[in-house]
Amino acid sequence: MRRLSILLSLILFLLVSAASQAQDDSGYTSTVNWFYSACEDRMVIDLRGRMQLGYDLYFQAFDQLGGQGDPITALRRVSVNGEYAVSQVILWLNGQTRALGTPISVVIRIGRENNPDSTLFQQPSDDFLGECEEPGATLVEGIEIAADPEMVVSSGVYTPDGSMLNPVYQRRPEGIVHIGARPSVESPVGRTANPGLIFAECLDVTGADPGILYDTDELKVFWSWYAKTPEQVQDHVNNVQYFVNVDTQPIPNFETSEIKQVPASSDWWVFYTVSLGDHWRPGGYVISFVVTWSNAISDGYEDFGPGTANERLESGCRFAIQKNPYGLEIMPERPKYPLDTFPFNGTEE
Repeated sequence: MRRLSILLSLILFLLVSAASQAQDDSGYTSTVNWFYSACEDRMVIDLRGRMQLGYDLYFQAFDQLGGQGDPITALRRVSVNGEYAVSQVILWLNGQTRALGTPISVVIRIGRENNPDSTLFQQPSDDFLGECEEPGATLVEGIEIAADPEMVVSSGVYTPDGSMLNPVYQRRPEGIVHIGARPSVESPVGRTANPGLIFAECLDVTGADPGILYDTDELKVFWSWYAKTPEQVQDHVNNVQYFVNVDTQPIPNFETSEIKQVPASSDWWVFYTVSLGDHWRPGGYVISFVVTWSNAISDGYEDFGPGTANERLESGCRFAIQKNPYGLEIMPERPKYPLDTFPFNGTEE
């Protein structure tokens, strides 16, 4: 297990992080290369690269792969400038010990000083607990950012897993820190907390902009409907007709969730999702969203459908794909089914 764990870390270090970089509008490029090992009571992380003025490194470990699950370290800031090579040894939260062979992921970020979520770069790195290596560079102190931040504002949009899309948090030691896009449709900042998750009606909701998307992101479009009772939601499901396009191409075969309640809402909800795959060509795309009903319905607040004041609803979302900033070579492909005939920007190479 130790041999496999180290091998996985080396693969990530050599193939991903060695070329990890992020570039702002000024054209200056910041880079981060990382290697970490994790054992029962701690992790050791080496960080190397070049950092422009006004930016720092941030990292946090989690107990599941992909940056998911519960945090097992605090979010930490490492202050670096110019060329750097530093290491840290971090104990697990609350002095816990963890079993060998269990998963771990560390999310690495390049973000503004005092604002880790105004990011140029963010990437989870997966491994399994084995044996800790010795630090490979000079040990430095990091700054621990308080856990359990308070949500002060959000987009107000529930995602299919019941969480809030693009929340904004307040962390007391560091002032206000923004997770995901700031509450401005016109000026999204950095990567969102769920890169690739796109709300189909984002143009109508402040703070729902999908932010910066890379050609390596798996795109998933979602929308929802809620009503006072589950019966009213089912009435909607039975009568609704959705017309959702990316540019001019429809996206059929979306999945419909069960009717359920979500935290902090007394209403009943249904979510619609469709996966559009990755390897999208860099460029701008437009989602158009139209909903009609075959018969009149009510959500307990308003009436919708034929003969009502809401016979038809229209919305949409815009998103742009950028080339990934960490050196992965991507051969753009057509998006996977059901958009396997979708022409990117109207042309083919």
